[in-house]
Amino acid sequence: MKRLWLTLAALAALSTGLVAEDAPFGALTLPSPASVSAPSPAAAAVPAEREWLVLVFINGVNDLGMLGDAEKDINEMEAVGSTDKVAVLAEYGLMGSDDDSNLRFQRGTKTLYITRDEDPEEITSPVIYSSNDSDMGSAANLVRFARRGLRLYPARKLAVVVWNHGAGLQGISFDDVSRNHIEIDSLGRAMEEISRAAGRKIDVFATDACRMQMAEVAYELRNAASVVVGSEETISDAGYPYAPILRRLAANPSMNAERLGALIVDEYIASCSDNATLSAVRTAALPTFVKALDNWVSAIRSDPAALAAASDKTLTDSVSHFSNKDSKDLVDYIDKVDASPRAGGRVRVAGAALRNYISGALLIRSGALPAGPPPDGDPYTAANGLAVYIPDLRYASDNYERLAFAADSLWDDYLLDMMRERLK
Repeated sequence: MKRLWLTLAALAALSTGLVAEDAPFGALTLPSPASVSAPSPAAAAVPAEREWLVLVFINGVNDLGMLGDAEKDINEMEAVGSTDKVAVLAEYGLMGSDDDSNLRFQRGTKTLYITRDEDPEEITSPVIYSSNDSDMGSAANLVRFARRGLRLYPARKLAVVVWNHGAGLQGISFDDVSRNHIEIDSLGRAMEEISRAAGRKIDVFATDACRMQMAEVAYELRNAASVVVGSEETISDAGYPYAPILRRLAANPSMNAERLGALIVDEYIASCSDNATLSAVRTAALPTFVKALDNWVSAIRSDPAALAAASDKTLTDSVSHFSNKDSKDLVDYIDKVDASPRAGGRVRVAGAALRNYISGALLIRSGALPAGPPPDGDPYTAANGLAVYIPDLRYASDNYERLAFAADSLWDDYLLDMMRERLK
């Protein structure tokens, strides 16, 4: 999320012993029914299966909790609440400060069954589960939360939202006390475990977190989720507008995954005033996307003049990038390479096919503000819905080559060719 990421050096001494032990996902077990707080009467009186279960994993154990953003978003959810067709659960851990700026900690994590209220300041939803394990940077805890929700509130369709700071290929859900976060390959495995628990793909996986809509991240989730929603750039201070999103879902619970993904994009962009990006990716299109990308890359690699142009740091520096300079807009890069006089006809044909496939089949919806070039000072000049890793100075092989995208595409080989070309 787009907030000042505070350095909490004072918490270093507290982090010892607070890291959750990540058991293998397959070994996870749910607590016995006796250890789970009973759902509220409103929760218990609903039909056995609803249309949607919406799970929001809210990591406020960092500056976002101190700024009150976690509580604000829960209160936004409570403006609508759960219905007999849509169950909304939020799991949250929290760190904050009192009026004297002293740090305060919520004891453990809490799972809320979100109920409607008229109070925009106080959280009134019942706690249906609590745990002393407060590590919100644990993929295993994310899986436990989802499995618990699936068991208590079965539904035909499932949406999972991870709320926190995002850092693209460096991961998501940073817990400043445990010093843990969820790596991208761990996120993929966690979502696959949730998908197995549901007996089907997650319908919508969304990141209310910065810089997560990268080809590499979406591809890691291809087997677990049907639609992936995320931002190429930072997420605005307010994050997702939960009240209008849930209100429209409650009014039309029969909507499918792609409709909900597009709805999240539309409502988020409508809620922002500037410097906002969000898109929804259709994961079923990712295998063909990789083939089209490989075809373009192969055309460049077989043409020395085109490879020299595509590797040139002046060209790559001109590509629209985001707050992490190594994350660049893929379509803008295709356009810059294809516009080079050194790119041959085969490169341009393959580039056009790739560009058209991204906009026509891969992206369900893409939005950006401003629609044209942003004013001076904003970090990007074009956002077309999907970023990709193009290293500025150094190729981080240890991190990158753990990813399925590196294993299944030619992109990692292309990046190595690019680095070698720059050394000539």
